[in-house]
Amino acid sequence: MKEIHNELVQQIKRAVELTEDGLYDEALKIYNELLDKDIPDVYNNVGNIYRRQGMLGKAIEMYRRAIQSDPYFSLAYFNLACALMEMERYSDAVMFFEKAEKLGLQGFETDVQIALCYIALGNKRKASERMRDERVRAEVQNYIDGRIDL
Repeated sequence: MKEIHNELVQQIKRAVELTEDGLYDEALKIYNELLDKDIPDVYNNVGNIYRRQGMLGKAIEMYRRAIQSDPYFSLAYFNLACALMEMERYSDAVMFFEKAEKLGLQGFETDVQIALCYIALGNKRKASERMRDERVRAEVQNYIDGRIDL
């Protein structure tokens, strides 16, 4: 049993390396072999590849499968929110960013993303609350000014 676990870990590590190298199709081949194992990280990572390829619907499906497999997987909620944000579904995105935050994924990046959603929704008060930290405010401004892509 331990041998099988180590083999799975090695396959996932290899797929992550391929993804980092931009070899998405090769990574997906490995991940597709692992999808029936119901591993939340695999669903999440496949979702990330789909999102990078602009296939947001498929990405969302994978993030939802990750969450279904592990309802406490904060990163999957965060990534789902990012995909929804890319689809300009800002209210839905805020809900999932906040869920990720409640599950422990807190800090700079979450504050930046939630602030951007509130700005898009026209809620200046809630956006300002998220931008109390000067670093967050500066990062949000970089997005607004177009120096960083969403």
